[in-house]
Amino acid sequence: MHLPIELDRNRDEPLQNQLYEQLRGLIIARRLKPNSRLIATRFLAEQLGISRTTVLLAYERLISEGYLETRPAVGTYVCSVLPDLVPAPAVVSSGVEFLPQMELRPPVFRGGSPQTSQQERPLIDFWNGPDFRIFPLKTWQRMTQHVLESVGKNLSHLPPSAGIDPLKAAIGEWLAAHRGIVVDPEQVIIVAGRQQAYNIVARLFLRSGDRVVVEWPGHDGATFLFDSFGAEQCLVPVDEHGIQVDLLPAGPVSLAYVTPSHQTPIGGTLPLERRERLIQWARGAGAYLIEDDCNGDFRYRGMGPPSLKSLDPYGLVLFTGTFSKSLGAGLRLGYLVVPHELVGPAVSVKALLDNANPWLEQMVLAEFIASGEFDRHLRRVRKIYMERRDCLMASLQQHFGEVQLGGTDAGTHLTWFLPSTLPAASVIQELALMRGIGVYTVNTEGQTETAACPYAKNALILGYSSLDEWQIRDGVAGLAATLRDYRRRAAG
Repeated sequence: MHLPIELDRNRDEPLQNQLYEQLRGLIIARRLKPNSRLIATRFLAEQLGISRTTVLLAYERLISEGYLETRPAVGTYVCSVLPDLVPAPAVVSSGVEFLPQMELRPPVFRGGSPQTSQQERPLIDFWNGPDFRIFPLKTWQRMTQHVLESVGKNLSHLPPSAGIDPLKAAIGEWLAAHRGIVVDPEQVIIVAGRQQAYNIVARLFLRSGDRVVVEWPGHDGATFLFDSFGAEQCLVPVDEHGIQVDLLPAGPVSLAYVTPSHQTPIGGTLPLERRERLIQWARGAGAYLIEDDCNGDFRYRGMGPPSLKSLDPYGLVLFTGTFSKSLGAGLRLGYLVVPHELVGPAVSVKALLDNANPWLEQMVLAEFIASGEFDRHLRRVRKIYMERRDCLMASLQQHFGEVQLGGTDAGTHLTWFLPSTLPAASVIQELALMRGIGVYTVNTEGQTETAACPYAKNALILGYSSLDEWQIRDGVAGLAATLRDYRRRAAG
């Protein structure tokens, strides 16, 4: 602990009195908080260049007046209850005359932030997130130990801003095999999750007033970010297949953000024909496309259409993915693939944001991918999630009959399009929560439109990846009972 104390040996007042007054002032001003431990007298004497006796006398006076107390075998602490407070003396008198303070400017930042995990979750929570229990802990521990034993000396070195070469090469090979994207490793930039990827792209291209196309409803993490740059957001409605390319705006656009693999939040997979038209539109609008491969790792039916990046002949698509869904958000690793001409500026922006991601996690992930363990892990997780998806679909049909569902081909959640005979999605969410069941509505916070989003009222988001099958069955049964009770009360 370093205390802001200055003693003046040229003053007539004894050093012991000066030290007492300044310590007392720090306590009264709450700069030394109640129950906080003080520095030992020997160390304080060394810091101030005075005798330990002087410090002891100042401490003893403060103890006698009820400001400090000694705790045997522990040390000296500020008392939890202080004596009657008087105005604190000046801690340090520097003799400088201070001018009146000018009015502070408000922060230039604008916008909100997306919701993250809740502090307390319902007993049965249809939250759209990974099952952390499936994390391959033993394999990860073994590979971490191997990395530390083989190249552990690099742990204290600052990694390259764009990421370490082994991880970039492993991701490049994996994308070629699984997404049909052929890139040089230098085009791969390691980021701290997809949110940082959006930040890099926005810093590259956005100025206040620029137009950005976003899906409506869409991912609030992206929309809040673009809003913070002062961009004009062009909301393009989605249907059960994804963004409606016929409704894309005319004229110049700086960026377009899309989630073609599994639209966030409705869950549709964008058809090939729409993908091709989207690329042609982007070329005409002078827009770069951010392709967010959201939930692209979890596909349960067929291969799905090729990625936008693999279809792009013009170098307009910036592709981003994350390991948060497949391995866990705590890893904080993802990637951004940029065209060759953007590598330099993108790496510079990344360096300004955080210099680099931690070396150890990158190195272990590189070995995890290159060894084939990542593919094995994904196959295992896909099987588990598909069984849970099937359980959820069967449970909904058992209790509610024929249900209209979206997003069933991929991802970790599905969308239940509610019939007119049921209450609005927000009402069901409140009723379910009172029963200890968490279900979710389409969140359009951060997106403004004169007409309300139709999905906000009739779409219920049900995640299944983090629940066991018995929890899914009990949750749907509880939801059905809740709605029966609601109907009974309404009829009465």
